[in-house]
Amino acid sequence: MKDQRKVTTVIVGAGNRGQNYARYSEEYPDLLQIVAVAEPRQNRRENIQKIHSLPQERCYKDWEDLVKEPKLADCAIVATQDQDHLKPSVALAKLGYHILLEKPMAVSEEDCRAIYEACQEAGVMLAVCHVLRYHPPARKLKELIDSGVIGEVVNINHTEPVGFWHFAHSFVRGNWHNSKRSTFS
Repeated sequence: MKDQRKVTTVIVGAGNRGQNYARYSEEYPDLLQIVAVAEPRQNRRENIQKIHSLPQERCYKDWEDLVKEPKLADCAIVATQDQDHLKPSVALAKLGYHILLEKPMAVSEEDCRAIYEACQEAGVMLAVCHVLRYHPPARKLKELIDSGVIGEVVNINHTEPVGFWHFAHSFVRGNWHNSKRSTFS
């Protein structure tokens, strides 16, 4: 196996998704190192700080404070609220950070194009996370469809088996309660 250099990253948005991506560096410390966090919620920011032994000067209350600094890492994991993907992604790309962006890419086609163009102009990589494609049941389903063993597939209806707390928070009163504000489709 080819030797791999440790990748350094900043976490922008340390909610559930940001913390899940940061956990990768705990499991594979020889491959990924968290060097800074930008998160307005103190408890989330301090959690990342503690787990990853970050100095106070690398813990930012806002991504805007982070981008005032010279580039600190190879890449940025942007896991802010959906409607807040555009500005930090563009600013970080302009500084030369490769961008790992939580889905959806943005909430409008215009914002998606702006993020893409900023990354192209800066010559940085952009990856939008669609993590279920690597989930074992999803991979098995893809394998079965591709093999033809289950016949011609004309429709797939996917229901995510999540607990009541996910539905109650995310779709009723939480972050994604309004489809007009959370998606452009």
